Amino acid sequence: MKRLLFTYRPWLLMTVVLAGSLSLSAQSVLPPDIASRPASDFLDLQQGVTESELVTRALASNPTLLAQRQQIAMAKGDVVQANLRKNPSLTLGGLKEVNGGDNSFNVGGMLPLELYGRRARRTEVAQSKEDATQQSVADQERLLTGEVRTRFGEALASIRNLMFVEQLLQVNQDFLKLMEDRVREGATPPLDADETRVEVNRIETLRIDYQAKTEIALLALKEAVGIDPEESIRLKGALELAPLTYDQKLLLQLAMDHRPDLAFQRANEALANAELRLDKTTAKPDASIFGGYQRPDSGFSQQGFDAAGNLTPIRQTFNYATFGLNIDLPLFNRNQGAVVSDTAAIQAARSQVAAVNLSLRHEVSQNLVRLNGAQTRVMVYRSGVRDQANHNLDVVRQTYSYGRTTLLDVIAEQRRYIDIETGYTDILLDAYAARIALEQAVGTNLP
Repeated sequence: MKRLLFTYRPWLLMTVVLAGSLSLSAQSVLPPDIASRPASDFLDLQQGVTESELVTRALASNPTLLAQRQQIAMAKGDVVQANLRKNPSLTLGGLKEVNGGDNSFNVGGMLPLELYGRRARRTEVAQSKEDATQQSVADQERLLTGEVRTRFGEALASIRNLMFVEQLLQVNQDFLKLMEDRVREGATPPLDADETRVEVNRIETLRIDYQAKTEIALLALKEAVGIDPEESIRLKGALELAPLTYDQKLLLQLAMDHRPDLAFQRANEALANAELRLDKTTAKPDASIFGGYQRPDSGFSQQGFDAAGNLTPIRQTFNYATFGLNIDLPLFNRNQGAVVSDTAAIQAARSQVAAVNLSLRHEVSQNLVRLNGAQTRVMVYRSGVRDQANHNLDVVRQTYSYGRTTLLDVIAEQRRYIDIETGYTDILLDAYAARIALEQAVGTNLP
């Protein structure tokens, strides 16, 4: 922010001889409930918080991003669930003859085999969903980082305008005090003093406006970071950056390697292929093995002779072991519709990959042109517009001090200079935002 400390010759150094009288100062027209906050309340180049620190805090505490990260934990749980084997089943049963003594007890179990790698295919689908979720969250982190950095730059721009207007207001207030003294001495007409007071109050309204804009910009920055609006922060940073040049081919390669939205679309393609393999696998026969034990107790109402030759009721308890193989035959449902849907999903995912690939290439190229143009505008505006406007204002002031022009000419030239200086802030902000947009398009920080 060193560029804010521009050379500004105070009007109190002018050799002006004016006359008149004043009874009110510039500040007396302001409502008493307006809390004036200087730019130093928002900027601290020693102890303030930097852009990178705010980005780190946003990635750690932004509530929306924290909620999205829970989707990763959910996807990890799905992977664990998909990798589990299917549970065996246990059956218990019995048989009792009505109005009779026959009965039977049986116990059995069944274990699904999951043939043809069903569990592996199921796990592969869950892992692909996890990869896609991670890339989706990474893209949200990229967008949040760009939003925080952009709002940081907007806050710096508002602070810069506030500092500029504060300095300008101080100069005009000093000049007004000088004119008030000259009016009391009868050396300057009251009209010139009134015109100066009007200009001072007009600049004060600009200061109030830029203070409000600064506070709003800081609130927007806090919202993006996830900071409570009541928490006080001061920024540390510079709106004006050193001009840099980049190779377009290198930027495009970096974007291909680092853009998470492109990786997300690639993960979606991998997911569609995994779902196709799963559906084809589940269309194949599957089997379950089963086994059990039966213990029937049955007999007849007649009697028979036992081994000793005695009559005894005919009744016997038997023990049986059962076992077998249960085979599912996909005769009618072989996931025909699911296979068609998965094939279409694969084609759609490939088209999305191509679309994002094309989009990011255009985005990188456009933002590189924007950055180069913005940096050139900053250099031209600084030397060919802003410096010249400052010089023109000095010339008009000196001319007024010699009595060769009117005070209104000085005020008009000063207003032009205000427009030019605040316009310079806009150009600096555009270059700052262009740098952020280029890094966001590449997907990683640039040197």
